[in-house]
Amino acid sequence: MKMILAFATATAALAMGIAAVPDAVAAREAPPAPAAPRPFTLPQMTAYALPNGMQVTLIPYGNVPKATILAGVYTGNIDDGANVWLADMTGALMQKGAGGRDASQLADLAAGMGGSLSLSTGLNLTTAAMDVLSEDAPQAIGLIADLLQRPDLKAGELEKVRADLLRNLSVAKSTPDSIAEDAFASVIYPDHPYGRVFPTQKQLAGYTLDQVKGFHAANFGAARTHFYVVGRFDEGAVRAAIENAFGGWMAGAAPTALPSPVNTAPRVILIDRPGAPQSMVMMGQRVDKPGADVDFKAANTLLGGYFSSRITRNIREDKGYTYSPHASLSDRVEGASWAESAAVTAASTGPAITEIYKEIRRMQDEPPTAAEVQGIKNYMNGTFVIGLASRKGMANSLATLDLLGLGAGYMNAYVGKVSALTPADLQAAVKRELPIGKMSMVVVGPLDSVRPQLEKVPEIASELPK
Repeated sequence: MKMILAFATATAALAMGIAAVPDAVAAREAPPAPAAPRPFTLPQMTAYALPNGMQVTLIPYGNVPKATILAGVYTGNIDDGANVWLADMTGALMQKGAGGRDASQLADLAAGMGGSLSLSTGLNLTTAAMDVLSEDAPQAIGLIADLLQRPDLKAGELEKVRADLLRNLSVAKSTPDSIAEDAFASVIYPDHPYGRVFPTQKQLAGYTLDQVKGFHAANFGAARTHFYVVGRFDEGAVRAAIENAFGGWMAGAAPTALPSPVNTAPRVILIDRPGAPQSMVMMGQRVDKPGADVDFKAANTLLGGYFSSRITRNIREDKGYTYSPHASLSDRVEGASWAESAAVTAASTGPAITEIYKEIRRMQDEPPTAAEVQGIKNYMNGTFVIGLASRKGMANSLATLDLLGLGAGYMNAYVGKVSALTPADLQAAVKRELPIGKMSMVVVGPLDSVRPQLEKVPEIASELPK
């Protein structure tokens, strides 16, 4: 009997000990509270201008013996006028040869420097960039100068470029998201280059070599260019190379200023895709230039701008209406805009739109929780710093911010501004920027089944086209 009692006592004690172990382990393994974000400060940079007006920014950065070189020219589709994609055709043809070297020779020369040469055409900014070994930075500067100043623009390459662009156009205009984007842009940016997403095939087929040469001559010049070198480099050698390669470039015209009109009458556009299993929905509106307004950036992130956003949790995780909804904030020089886009099941088109409106109103009616806002602040500060952790990220970020007129001061103040945000700030930003009555919408889908659903959505029922 004593042995039984002793065993029972020992078993009970052991059980109590086991029960206590998880609590102790949990206490030991609980992660520490996150520290306050450290202020971010850009490395010491050198900024100056050449006599012809070209701006230069040099940033010693990192320890790897490489340098990222980026030339941002303030031109692109903003200068297309009615010739949609003429900027794209010009950029594509420039890459086919420059300074007497064809595309293959340019690529081989860049590879010998430990990198590659690229040119990208955007709405307001065309960039030429290389990432090379430090000792090759002066030679790379000369190669970029050839590309920007002395493209060959040969007739024999024009038809190859045209064929590529025609193929890209055909593919893009066959997808519902591109169809929706085209229609949405035409509403948000009426009678403006931002609103002309695609040319017609006839337009693209008709552009001539003289038009391409004319576009290059009119829009590429020193006064429109900001040159960046980021990484490890010999500053004296780099400055000498920039002066030698770009000092004689003509200034040319100042960057184009073409404010986009605001469409004060919201519209609903319906585009039929009979039998489609999904509807592509884009809804949104123009917003005030939000570049420096971190409150609306944070509100957009919480509302729909990242995977754990409210709209995503609602119509993806909870309702299963869509796989990949996303809210985007477009910081554009001539007018910013906000949009929520989602490919939803056709049978759930109306309910999905109703839930999106519901989430916008919920943020307007009540501030988010402190925990939500803290999560957004951590996310924004983290992605911001990570984005600047590479030479390329630093160069691209600076080029974009300089284009928007924000510059290095914005970057140095960003973490502090985000860290100071409150729930009331996010609520006020959504009230200010997203009044429901100004929102336009495009729906691309099977209208025989979708339209009756839209007629039950009070926010747009009266705006449906007859």
